[in-house]
Amino acid sequence: MKRILLAVFCLVVVASFAMATGQSGATEEKSWVLKYNQLEPPVHPQGVTQSVFAKKIEELSKGQIKVQVYASGTLFTQVGEVTAMMNGDLELSTLAFQDMAPYVPTAAMFAAPYAFTSYEHMEKVFAKNSKVAADFYAMIAAKCNYTPLAAMTQGQRILNLKKTTPVKTPADMKDVILRMPNAPSWIDAGKSLGASVTPIAYAETYTALQTGTVAAQDNPLPGTKAMKFYEVTKQISLTKHIIDVKLLCVTNKVWNAMTKQQQRWMIEAAQYACEQGTAETMKQEAEYLTFFKDYGMIITEPDIKAFQKYSFDYYQKNGLTKDWDMDLYNRVQALSK
Repeated sequence: MKRILLAVFCLVVVASFAMATGQSGATEEKSWVLKYNQLEPPVHPQGVTQSVFAKKIEELSKGQIKVQVYASGTLFTQVGEVTAMMNGDLELSTLAFQDMAPYVPTAAMFAAPYAFTSYEHMEKVFAKNSKVAADFYAMIAAKCNYTPLAAMTQGQRILNLKKTTPVKTPADMKDVILRMPNAPSWIDAGKSLGASVTPIAYAETYTALQTGTVAAQDNPLPGTKAMKFYEVTKQISLTKHIIDVKLLCVTNKVWNAMTKQQQRWMIEAAQYACEQGTAETMKQEAEYLTFFKDYGMIITEPDIKAFQKYSFDYYQKNGLTKDWDMDLYNRVQALSK
């Protein structure tokens, strides 16, 4: 009897240690049905990433891992999905650096305007074998309770305005009320372009533009097309101020309970899906710029250097770089060369 009790006690101790240390990679295979929420319509690059991932992970795992797809924020709103991922109530989503910044301040540096100088620069930072990406992903996993698996881009963010006067410099944004998501990093990014900012939920942006609650919004061309913002605006200024990267993330509640093989499948599927989503972005950006011109939108080529300088000065003046990991920042910038 004593031997039995001792054996049970040892098992409890081992299990408790594994839970306390947050060991990932379970040894017993389990089937999964995972919920994947994202905010864009299925035709958007994020929607493409979502659908490709669902198909690829089921294929790789031979049905061991299946995904339920919720597009257009049908399961959770922009704010709600971040909380749900952290709590383990949602298993998968494509999240922005701005969503992570309140918990990992260093994430804000990736969200700052002109942090990436080109698509090539961004792709180097988040390449499959990038040590920079691996180190950043580890920071997020430790603080946010979800783990990034891969990165995709949904395009370069531009300014989309109701006004017809050309917006060429930050001075032209004076008195313009710009819609941004309700998070500090998003709001600072908007202000650093010379605008006044009003936080508004993504799903409510069309109505806010239509009624004049805001006079501008910033999104990549695919999002501007998918949400039909062009119907209630007049101008697009190609500021390209943020290369809008989204990280395909899985909640740690699931990740830590998966086997090593399941984790490998998840990473492979995520990388493949993000590549396909990014490819769709490139295709749509070229198509939609032509569409907007043909629709009659005013297309403005701004002074990019003026926006870069104004934005960087804003961040320094307001002490927004003090919480950044400058070693990581310098490693990111070194990859632009």
